[in-house]
Formats: sequence, structure tokens, C-alpha cells
Amino acid sequence: ETHWGGEPEILMLAQHYNVQIVLASCETLRCSTYSADAPTASVFVLYTGQHYDPLVGQPAASDAGASPLRRLPLDAGVRLAASAIEIARAHNAEAERRKLERRVKRIKCGGGGAIVADNAAFQAHCTEVEHDDDFTYECEQVELVLGEGDELPDGHVDLESEGVHAFYNALSSEALSLSMRCTLAPFELDGKRYPTLEAAITADAVADLPSSEQRAAAVLSAVRAQYASEAAEGSGLAAHLLATGDKLLACVDLNPWLGIQAGDGISTGENRLGKALMAVRDELRAARG
Repeated sequence: ETHWGGEPEILMLAQHYNVQIVLASCETLRCSTYSADAPTASVFVLYTGQHYDPLVGQPAASDAGASPLRRLPLDAGVRLAASAIEIARAHNAEAERRKLERRVKRIKCGGGGAIVADNAAFQAHCTEVEHDDDFTYECEQVELVLGEGDELPDGHVDLESEGVHAFYNALSSEALSLSMRCTLAPFELDGKRYPTLEAAITADAVADLPSSEQRAAAVLSAVRAQYASEAAEGSGLAAHLLATGDKLLACVDLNPWLGIQAGDGISTGENRLGKALMAVRDELRAARG
């Protein structure tokens, strides 16, 4: 119950069932044979690097309804080895394809099957689209899978793209970064001194603002103040911002308004801090000619 099987167990199985087990490895793309002293049949197994999966033979077309062939003739160990390796190659190709998949959550309307972005979009859909009289405003969360080359949904960012500079607010406060917790450039704003951008952004005067746009304007003012400070110049923080060029700045943070999250490779969030930094970057660049 607490140990995985390996070569010793495969050899014991071959001896116990009096067969030769042909192991096709996805790691080495070679076949290895583990045989009883006098085997009577061949059994093929695919080793994926994590699991052992049986490979079975296809019954003849004339044997309609017959079960897959698990025990093959003894000489199949040689005849079908190349086919087993092709299956291993196909498994590897499929595994690579799956690595590139990204997933995004969506809401599916139970009345007509329409796919919308979130609960707010579902509410708008229900008021704008006519449904049957028995529609009860039911919906379900579904997962969309995007493969390599598929376009991201509107408003989403690929954090691994070359055109994106992703920064994390969870970084050490002493590191030179765009993180709002960076302590290298304290600054003054409206007569108050703040040790970090986080201190200014989370102040009650900002948090209590009634609208999202007012809070966004307050964040932009705080970013301007920090990057206009002597500390931002002396610490290299301003130069660090300018060094990002024209890349999209993506603030990775649990706060979906301030930053974005990237579960399953597809980002969600308003990225307000990233947008403020990009605006200030443009202003710095223009001021320096």
C-alpha cells in the first residue's frame, strides 16, 4: 500500500503468469523484456514515467464482439516491439500538447446554453435575451480548454508571453522590483510620508473611496509620487520601470481589482496597479525625451 512497483515486481509477475512482459518505455523509447523461464505468451506494458498501462491487441475484424487480446503469441514480443514504441511516442506527443493547454472558468446558461464570462455577465444575459416561460435562471460553471495557438479570451493575459513583464507583490520588500511592498523608495503624498506604495494604496483615504475609478485615480497618484521621488532615482527603481520597455506590466496579486491571478495559465483580474505603472512609465519616458 505504501510502495510503488518496479522492475522486481514486473519480473515476479512474468514468472508467476509464465509470460514474457515487454515493457515499452516513454522515457527511453526502447523495449525491455522480463521473461519467465519458459514463457507461453507475450504481454505488452507501456511505462509512462509514472504509471504502467497495459497494451492490448485488436481482435480480427471477423471476431465481432471479441475481447481485446491481452496475451499475445510469444513471437509478438519481437514483431510488435516497433509498434509499442510508436505508441510511446504518441503518448509523449499528447503529454506535450496537454502541457500547453490553458483553462478558463465560464458560466453556462441553463436556458439556452450561452457561455458568458461571469455572474454579472449572466445577469445581463438574462435581462437582454428572451428565454422560455419555464426558465428558472439556472446556470452552471464550465471549464473551457484552450490549446496552443488559441487566442485568449478578451481581457486575459498570457503571463509567460515575451511581451509581458509579470511582477509579484509577494516578493521580498528589500528586492528591487515593481512590487507595491518594495521599501527602496519611500515618498511623500499630500503631506504624508509612506514607506511603500502598499501603505499609500491601502490607506483609509483610498480604500473608502466610493467608486472603482476614484480608487484607480488614487493609485495612479501614489505611483506618480513614488516614481518622482529622489529615492526612486537613487535606488534604481525608476530605471527598473523604464527598462521594461513597452511590455505589458502584469501585477500578480490575490486582489482581483489591484492585480491579476493566473490559475491554470489564464489570467483574470483588472490589473489596476499594472495599468498605473504603465501610465507612469509613459510619463517618465516622455519627460526624459
